[in-house]
Amino acid sequence: MKRGWELAKAYEAQAVAWRRHLHSHPELSFEEFETASFVAEHLESMGYSVRRNVGGTGVMGTLETGRPGPVVAFRADIDALPVLEQTGLPFASVRSGVMHACGHDIHTSVLLGTAAILAELRSRLCGTIKLIFQPGEEANGGARCVIEDGVLRAPEVEAVFALHVLPDLPAGMVGLREGYLSATDDELLIRVNGVSAHSSTPQEGVNAITVAAHILTALESIESSAISPFEVATCSICKIQGGETNNIIPDHAELRGMLRCLDKNTKALYRERIQRICTGTAQALGAEVEVEFTAGFPAVCNDPALTRQAAAAVENALEGVGGVTWLPRPNLGSEDFSYFQEQVPGVMLVLGCGTPGEDRGGLHAADFTPDEACIPVGMACHTAIALALCGADKLM
Repeated sequence: MKRGWELAKAYEAQAVAWRRHLHSHPELSFEEFETASFVAEHLESMGYSVRRNVGGTGVMGTLETGRPGPVVAFRADIDALPVLEQTGLPFASVRSGVMHACGHDIHTSVLLGTAAILAELRSRLCGTIKLIFQPGEEANGGARCVIEDGVLRAPEVEAVFALHVLPDLPAGMVGLREGYLSATDDELLIRVNGVSAHSSTPQEGVNAITVAAHILTALESIESSAISPFEVATCSICKIQGGETNNIIPDHAELRGMLRCLDKNTKALYRERIQRICTGTAQALGAEVEVEFTAGFPAVCNDPALTRQAAAAVENALEGVGGVTWLPRPNLGSEDFSYFQEQVPGVMLVLGCGTPGEDRGGLHAADFTPDEACIPVGMACHTAIALALCGADKLM
């Protein structure tokens, strides 16, 4: 068996225990005070140089090998979600309404386990390895906060890696994709302003709900008439509100939804068409409209050369126990790891955490129960990549 896998298995029990502690004590975005202290104390005990309060509640551990070489970073997100857990696990959340429903407890324990392995291998490494434990991924701002706080500088990071659990893949399998892996996620708000009137005299008003309905129908035409079928993009209106009572013509209505795209040019085109449809429809029906876009994360876009290098390292590390599967298409979810990739080349791996024949729930679900067998797999992947880039000799 390969050295990296043996080390991952050796630290598996410890990493699983860390995961269960973190799962029991989840904290929301930018409130991860206990989580940060837990991570920092363990990193310090392993001999890392530790920065606390990075980007708010983040932590960074730096492993200086004392030998010249590349500067490589690994990132894990540490925050939980406002979800009431319904797993029935003996280590379920002790905080009602807060749960690690997206697997960040797995991500954190995997990176802590990797930290222990790399500390043991320090004499066999070169360069510098930074381990970034990032707050606030779910709050649309954590990655930018730690980047602005200098995690990619002094010394300058040359490559950055992360992983995300996915129950659609079984534990043991790692998904990879060159180029786009996830989508942007802009929030959309459309305010329609009409004219109120009594329902007995509708001719005296402008029904904002009727205008909103026409806008909703017209928006459905964008994908079929303006966006190439070879592009990946979707706009979903998920909430409509308007009116106060059943006998008054409403003078206001709101439509809220999400715009998800891969390519920036496609997103710009989609935005322009949404604005045009809303303005034209409202004007034709005697109403006024306001359209607001709140920019979300950029799309995760994996560096092709680094992705191939990571794939080779992971395949070697998991030989006989798992392997790599090449993902045929991007996922239209979003991930703020993309902010790191805007600064330096990077790769996000997809860590299978499902079990064939078992329903383990989905991401952000109250019954999400990832298979903990994925934890040593993730540790072996990170270790293999670190050794491929920073190994003073070849252990894998």
